[in-house]
Amino acid sequence: MAEQSFPITVQLLERQLVVYRGCRGTSAKALTDAMRSNYELGRKPHPADLRATVLHMAVSMFEDGDRLRRLALHLPERIGTHIARLELPAGQGICFADTGSIGHWSVWGRPGVLKNAIVELTPIAE
Repeated sequence: MAEQSFPITVQLLERQLVVYRGCRGTSAKALTDAMRSNYELGRKPHPADLRATVLHMAVSMFEDGDRLRRLALHLPERIGTHIARLELPAGQGICFADTGSIGHWSVWGRPGVLKNAIVELTPIAE
């Protein structure tokens, strides 16, 4: 049986979007790396990324910080030690797509632009 597919519609961000991303530490390098894709970091694709290469080149973000925190408590080695709240700005070339479960977004942007959009960092284990 063939794998079921669905279209991936990538959109240019035209209005501010608030999202959350897991980070492994709070240093400038750790935060910049958190805004890089698995592809850019040389990591193997997540199983979901195997359906389309473009997903391996995206950064996974969530619209609900509490949902990401619960996920991080179960998968700390994968999510990291902190949750970054980002206010992604329009007009910076950022693109996004709804590619996963409800509230999950794939985001494409220059790591420095994404890092500069971080407005808050909170430890996962408070």
